Amino acid sequence: MNTRLVNQTRMSITLFTLLVLCTGATLGLLVPQHYCDEHFRYAMKNEKQIYIGIFSAPNAALKVNSVLNWRATFEVEGKRDLFVSPMNTYPNTTEAATNIVRGMPAEVFVEFLNITTALPKLTSLYINDRQVCSSEEYPFPKTRITLTHQMTFRVKNKAKNSLYI
Repeated sequence: MNTRLVNQTRMSITLFTLLVLCTGATLGLLVPQHYCDEHFRYAMKNEKQIYIGIFSAPNAALKVNSVLNWRATFEVEGKRDLFVSPMNTYPNTTEAATNIVRGMPAEVFVEFLNITTALPKLTSLYINDRQVCSSEEYPFPKTRITLTHQMTFRVKNKAKNSLYI
């Protein structure tokens, strides 16, 4: 009976150790505070450990046959090489058009590159030159990048209410 308890304890310790080893890399990642919860969120892309940032436009910003000009600024502490991909339509142009016709907001995203300890911090988001949100900047030394993206919405067939981007 005592041997059985020792084996169960060893099994528990082994499972715990494997759990720590498997999740340890993601547990240490810092997600910075930002003040843009209505229009920005951090997420994972296709469970591949690729971190992304997804931006959502206010519904009032979207009109038929209109343009959305996105501009976002990110910062990381210290000096870094490229850490953010170009901004793209989310999840892709076809699905985005379908989502918008269904009343969902227009969205774009970025991928975060070579992330090891902390995700980049969103410090400002502008849509059509209107500041949607901002957060406190990091003190120096820091690395900053500003990204832009333009989305044009046009009605392709008014009878079917179809849209293309």
